[in-house]
Amino acid sequence: MDGEWSFIQTLRHLVFATDAWVRRAMLGDPSPWDPLDLPWDEMPETPGIPRDREARPPLDEVLALRRDRMTTVRMVVDGLTEVSLAAHTEPVDGAGWPPPESFPVRECLLVVLNEEWHHRLFAERDLDALDTDATRQAN
Repeated sequence: MDGEWSFIQTLRHLVFATDAWVRRAMLGDPSPWDPLDLPWDEMPETPGIPRDREARPPLDEVLALRRDRMTTVRMVVDGLTEVSLAAHTEPVDGAGWPPPESFPVRECLLVVLNEEWHHRLFAERDLDALDTDATRQAN
């Protein structure tokens, strides 16, 4: 809508956020990327990280990928304790995003939650705009 990401692109971006901050930073997978991952537009080219904004996968395929990543997040959250939430991640070998550094576990989760929250607000805004347009056209 208005030149912004489509719903499918937004879901692909949320998969990227989970792959980066949960699968890479927290779980230690140096290259967790799916070919449909979609980083933010201004992210510099990073070897190994897909960024095909023009890909047009079917909704069912993206929803299955998203469901898989949500299952991963649920598994991680279910396993958290106060001690593990206060811990830091181990640096991951190899280039990628986030950089191969140690991060507070709490901050990794907050990045993912922040992405989820803001993209939900964008989706609700867009649905409201589409609903308003449809109502105007019907009248």
